[in-house]
Amino acid sequence: MDNFLRQWITSNITFGKDKKKSISVLDIAFVLAVGIAGFVMRFAMRGFASADYNIYIGPWMEKIQEVGGLTSIGMEIGNYPPLYMYFFAVLTYLPCSYLTSVKLLGVVFDYLLAIGCGKVVYQAAKSKNKALLTYGVVLLLPTVAVDSGLWAQVDSIYATFLIFSLLYIMQGKSVKSFVLYGLAFALKLQCLFLLPLYIVLWVKKKEMKLWHFLLIPVMYFTSVIPAWIAGRSLKDLLLIYFNHYGEYTSLLSYNRPNGYTLTVTDLLQEYIGGAGTWFTLGLLIILMAFLVMKNHQINEVHMIHAGLLMMMTVTFFLPYMHERYGYVADLLAVMYGIIYIRKFYITILCVMCSLGGYVGFITGTFPIPYTVLAVGYLYAMCVVARDLYEKLRQHEET
Repeated sequence: MDNFLRQWITSNITFGKDKKKSISVLDIAFVLAVGIAGFVMRFAMRGFASADYNIYIGPWMEKIQEVGGLTSIGMEIGNYPPLYMYFFAVLTYLPCSYLTSVKLLGVVFDYLLAIGCGKVVYQAAKSKNKALLTYGVVLLLPTVAVDSGLWAQVDSIYATFLIFSLLYIMQGKSVKSFVLYGLAFALKLQCLFLLPLYIVLWVKKKEMKLWHFLLIPVMYFTSVIPAWIAGRSLKDLLLIYFNHYGEYTSLLSYNRPNGYTLTVTDLLQEYIGGAGTWFTLGLLIILMAFLVMKNHQINEVHMIHAGLLMMMTVTFFLPYMHERYGYVADLLAVMYGIIYIRKFYITILCVMCSLGGYVGFITGTFPIPYTVLAVGYLYAMCVVARDLYEKLRQHEET
């Protein structure tokens, strides 16, 4: 009996006539078991309502319900982009509390996000085991689970579009990639942190065309059309990111352990804020120039590596960063740590930095000082930068 079960659980299930397209029973059991664990993990946090939810999202949902669900898209409710508000309008029709419905939306995209990250790793490393491990780690990642299951945030939505965009760019499907990037942009401005990578790839990859970048604003414009038709001002819809610029500039860092928690105080924000923005842009230009000038082709692993370094650079040096702005950096850190398994400590340092900010905002307590977390993040960033240089140099010599 034992031998039979062992043979059965390691046997392969083939899809169609292609024997290469198969998966073992053990792999299926792993996906289901981790999926259940991830769901129960989030279910345990279902009753908590954060200050963000009580002050913003909850009242928005009540207002949407009050004016009639989908008919609310023609009204200016909340300060989220219209595409988010479409999701929220649909949620008001669910037979559950607003808190549960918002968390459920984030949880659904958590699973799509985990699948997308697994696909990216498989595309880069060509390893089924590493892809499955990535799926499991992302689904159980504290920052991902807390974001949706505890905090009732929906960062997994824009991150899902962004990760699948990266997957398609790896596969040479530029149009699909930029369509998804445009949807991510229609949800969150911070997806632009990864745009320098796409610019570098455009220089290096002939299949990418300049007009593909126009798909980003086109998809944003498409996303606001329903709200425009319903009655909202087209000018306000198109300028929504500009209209909200400057709302959060009183502090150099909003619970994001980074360079500003190590060096200067908020008393200097009037002078340091602008300087820090241009300093960060200068660092990105240097990094982009290095990637473009080197005589090598950037493969899928390099994309993950370079994307992680860019995201870390932005979240460490750019002022006015919020705790959740490192969300995608954490995902790339997971991929990096699984591809280079000996560097998984980099993943831990990145996630701990974000999680420390989450805990600080949600609870108002700081078990690990932000300065300690920022130093750990700086060390991780230096290691990633050194490794990228070494990998590209070895690739060039080869």
